[in-house]
Amino acid sequence: MRKIGTFFTYHRWRTTEHILMAEVEQEQLVAEDPPKKGIRLPVLIGIILGIIVVQAGIVLAALKIFAPSGESKPATPTEQHASTQDSTEEEEETGPVLVQKVEGIVLPKSDLFINPRGSASHIVVLSVGIEVSPAEKAKEVEEKLMVPIQDRVIARVSSYTLEELQDLKLRDSLRTIIRNDLKPYFNALEGVKIRNVYFPKFVIQ
Repeated sequence: MRKIGTFFTYHRWRTTEHILMAEVEQEQLVAEDPPKKGIRLPVLIGIILGIIVVQAGIVLAALKIFAPSGESKPATPTEQHASTQDSTEEEEETGPVLVQKVEGIVLPKSDLFINPRGSASHIVVLSVGIEVSPAEKAKEVEEKLMVPIQDRVIARVSSYTLEELQDLKLRDSLRTIIRNDLKPYFNALEGVKIRNVYFPKFVIQ
């Protein structure tokens, strides 16, 4: 009986030893089992930062493309003054033209035929209108001054050559010249002034 008990005790000890060894081997296998594959934390952070950088670059590129080409700079006092001066000059040039009130107009009953200086083959056909003030004096001017007015106009126009009379600038200044020529005649009439001279007809033949 002692041998049988010893046998079972030995067999139980061996069984326990085998179990313990199996558990140790299992623990070793678990320890030696390589970790499962996965994304490490530093790699994940790098990927996130890369995505942020790419998105920021796209936003900056879009802003550069769609932003205005030039930045508006505040105008300096000199530029502001020049702009104001230009706008003032433009208003003066393109502004509404004030219609001047026309007084009495005196017209010769017939056109004047004048030969330019040095040209016998050409004739200037001229009609002169004289604006006087006040308008009530137009009749008096026509009766008393028409002859000397025509004589003075003929003398002035015939002093220019054909080439000079063809110059449009001279035609514009000729109105002022003739008006100054006729002022002494109007000074002889009390309360009468010559205002303007007009050329309803100015033809060179």
